[in-house]
Amino acid sequence: MEKVLGYIRPAAAFHTLQEWQTVAKRMLALQKQGIDTRGGFLNNHPELHSLIDKYFSYQFYTEEPRYDLLTKKNVLDFVEDFINHRLWSLDEEYGRYFKNIWDLKFTYFYSRGDIEPYVMLDEEYTTQIYGSTNNVMQLKHYTDMEGVARLESALETGNVFDISAFTMAERAFFRKESNLVVEFIGNVRAGFKSDIKSYAIDNGRKACNLYRLGYPSDTENNICYELESCQSAVETALWNEYIATPMQILKVSRI
Repeated sequence: MEKVLGYIRPAAAFHTLQEWQTVAKRMLALQKQGIDTRGGFLNNHPELHSLIDKYFSYQFYTEEPRYDLLTKKNVLDFVEDFINHRLWSLDEEYGRYFKNIWDLKFTYFYSRGDIEPYVMLDEEYTTQIYGSTNNVMQLKHYTDMEGVARLESALETGNVFDISAFTMAERAFFRKESNLVVEFIGNVRAGFKSDIKSYAIDNGRKACNLYRLGYPSDTENNICYELESCQSAVETALWNEYIATPMQILKVSRI
């Protein structure tokens, strides 16, 4: 996959709720034997180490050295909280957003002082929301000259990856160096009424933050269950957001 802005998160970190529950139950069994991560201390037990290495390695070995505010104790405290509490409320908290949350894949990444939940915007997600993985639209994308070059190279080589896009914006983009707008034809993977925090994954897809599924409305959430429903006023006064695979660049304009 071509290098994109920011860090690329691993697809291997994502698992279904059933898979996560199997892991948690095994760790709970160890906890009953006094083998756990309580107090931010990693008990010296080979099976516990193996489970951490397989299911929490990105948080423990990659994110922890990367962020000043994230410590190994934070990660181990999260693991304890996750297997005892957080995992078991995910269906109740977020199941209402999806047709079948049990077929989707989830993980947690560090962001803004917390380790937060993300769902992979893969083929299963797109099919659940739109009934098809063929959802072609004309979109716009903020970027810079290097970003345009990456997109052109990806299209030429067929090594395409999903990017964040929009059709309407009520405020300027927050990254000043992104002073170009690419208009392109793209295959939409997901649509949102307002900006959604998303991360690139090493399988070419993206993942979005579950905390951002809420929306300032008594009757709606942030997901566009049909792509046209994103084409109205943005209640957050920011911009709508589509996650899409570029297919053809139409135009590049300077802001």
